[in-house]
Amino acid sequence: LVLLGLVAFSECIVKIPLRRVKTMRKTLSGKNTLNNFLKEHPYRLSHISFRGSNLTTLPLRNIRDMLYVGNITIGTPPQEFQVVFDTGSSDLWVPSDFCTSPACSTHVRFRHFQSSTFRPTTKTFRIIYGSGRMKGVVAHDTVRIGNLVSTDQPFGLSMAEYGLESKRFDGILGLNYPNLSCSGAIPIFDKLKNQGAISDPVFAFYLSKDKRE
Repeated sequence: LVLLGLVAFSECIVKIPLRRVKTMRKTLSGKNTLNNFLKEHPYRLSHISFRGSNLTTLPLRNIRDMLYVGNITIGTPPQEFQVVFDTGSSDLWVPSDFCTSPACSTHVRFRHFQSSTFRPTTKTFRIIYGSGRMKGVVAHDTVRIGNLVSTDQPFGLSMAEYGLESKRFDGILGLNYPNLSCSGAIPIFDKLKNQGAISDPVFAFYLSKDKRE
């Protein structure tokens, strides 16, 4: 009976061999078409706000199904940076004008002397990610996400970056809890809550079916 049962069970299993095909993304990447397209169509900051509410939406750009990045500004007048909205970390940082690492030379660097609201500190910190690491110094300035403005926001300026040379983003905006901050700085959504810009430190992601978003 046991043998018959095993035979009957085996007859219910259908195995279909699968094979990997070359995706359109790999085809475009192989011909360097994708990189050329990204260079010819740079992403620019845009946002949508709803009158009478604290809801702000900021479009994120899909980088080869691996990263979703968006643009923020730092400083007065604002300087624009493309950052990863990272739920696994809590620190906001962008490259410093003093950074001499190869990764910094290929990304937008913050020019602190051009910002009238910049405030430096002497506090240093380090962060190790799964794909790279950085070390920097904590500073304060005005940070904007869409129409949300955080004044005197603490953030990091990288002095050295390692393993981030080929990444298609300037810096990282951490969205995790304050106690996970490597620099000891308050995350931007908590700062926005404290300043009354938002009622709760809440954010959400929406993946649109529109291939352009």
